[in-house]
Amino acid sequence: MNILILFSQPWRVGGAETHVEALMQGLVGHTLFLTVNEGSDTDKLRQLQKKFPNVEIIKIQARGVNIFRWISDIKSLCAFIKKEHIQVISAQQRTAGIWAYIIRHYTRVPYTVTMHDPWHRAMFKSVYAKIFSQVFCVSRNLSDTLQKDFGFLPEQIQLINNGIDFRKFKPKDKQTCRQELGLDPTAPFILHVSRLSRVKGAVTLKIIDSMPRVLQKRPEAKLILIGEGPLRATINEKILAFNQQYGDKIQIYDFVSSLTEWYNAVDILIGEGRVAMETLACLKPIVAIRNADTFIGSINGANIAYACDVNFDGKDQPVNADNMASAMDRAFQLEQEESQKIADYIKDRLSLDTMAQAYMDVFKRIT
Repeated sequence: MNILILFSQPWRVGGAETHVEALMQGLVGHTLFLTVNEGSDTDKLRQLQKKFPNVEIIKIQARGVNIFRWISDIKSLCAFIKKEHIQVISAQQRTAGIWAYIIRHYTRVPYTVTMHDPWHRAMFKSVYAKIFSQVFCVSRNLSDTLQKDFGFLPEQIQLINNGIDFRKFKPKDKQTCRQELGLDPTAPFILHVSRLSRVKGAVTLKIIDSMPRVLQKRPEAKLILIGEGPLRATINEKILAFNQQYGDKIQIYDFVSSLTEWYNAVDILIGEGRVAMETLACLKPIVAIRNADTFIGSINGANIAYACDVNFDGKDQPVNADNMASAMDRAFQLEQEESQKIADYIKDRLSLDTMAQAYMDVFKRIT
């Protein structure tokens, strides 16, 4: 099948980008085309092109105020779609969905819209349920939001969990990974990986706030943060103040090309979504959290199915220093046998093949 993945954001680093990259890998047997917005990170696009040499990447201007550029690029895409005999458009996020809706008017090519977050800034919410006939959600929470706040009907929505590559994310020797990364061989390490945005950067700040409680029980513990984004400067200032008071306990790094060694080098991870799944596949415990208000806590065999349903974003308990520290303590104590059971569960449910097949089932139905 000839598939156009319509990505209307600049290609940088984030959950939507990792989802699309995984989707491309799962659909590797098909003819794929990818659009990205102007302003993309050229190094990351180069890496993406190297990984998928047969995928043509097209730059568009889907954002900003230049309406004439929008019109020009939509016309060019319509011509491209006809020339390449595109059979279906996979729009990623709301803006891409609007473009796909307009393009369908001129090309008659069907489309789907994948939702990665609740579209906090979306205007005219009642319109989307009328123009997006088939929406994919990565969690049950997002599905509920679409129905409650946007007026979508259940039959318009399909839940498709993120899929991960279990050949890449797998257990490795902890000490070997620590040696490769230059980490202390004995310290208890906590890892948090996220884009330091308004929502997820606020989570990072809450994690730092919880560290004094963690150090009361584990005085040798250290926190590693990996991330970039608009709150990076604020977080750097907080880390500096913390380390001045408690010693060199927190380190922060830019995004890295491969996280497998980091997952295996640490003792626990705090995070959600794809990062959480990848860490669990490496047999490491996690504390599931996505926002700075509420969170699930430590993941175990009893709550892993629920955690997958909500993409590790729950309202089980309020986020505060005591609850966060307690959740981390439970994660540190998780038995290896239970970690293996969790990994076995997500391998059955969250593979790349499972995700890609769910997409293809809908693509075939609507074309």
